[in-house]
Amino acid sequence: MPIETRWFVKTGLAWLVLTFAFGAFLLGEKAFGVTAPSWAAVVHAHAGFVGWLVNLVMGIALWFLPVNRARFPKSRGRYPEGAVWTIFGLLNVGLVLRLVGEPLIDSSAHNIATQTLLVVAGAMQLAAVTLFVSIAWWRVRSVD
Repeated sequence: MPIETRWFVKTGLAWLVLTFAFGAFLLGEKAFGVTAPSWAAVVHAHAGFVGWLVNLVMGIALWFLPVNRARFPKSRGRYPEGAVWTIFGLLNVGLVLRLVGEPLIDSSAHNIATQTLLVVAGAMQLAAVTLFVSIAWWRVRSVD
């Protein structure tokens, strides 16, 4: 298994643990009658979906998709390594910025900086997904 795949999968597993820990915390608050802040559901969902599921899917897909030696000859048909590390960074840094920005946007710190933070976070994640799709697209090309 390539090191890039291992990083995606291990990061996904770490996000899975963090997601369930946060979920347990929210459930504990609910049990004691504490109302969770409005941002908590969004943070919980994004940590689980993007953090765990998207990291896991991207990592496994990069490993399992058919190779395209004509398109990616330097990596024996897999992918440009620099692009994959860029995807990893954009996805996970974008997620962390989103998780930081969500509580701020609902607080008194709601200003142009927090709005910009969320826009940057979304743009980073969109760039990560777009770059991933561009690599995956070439690997699932039709065989003539």
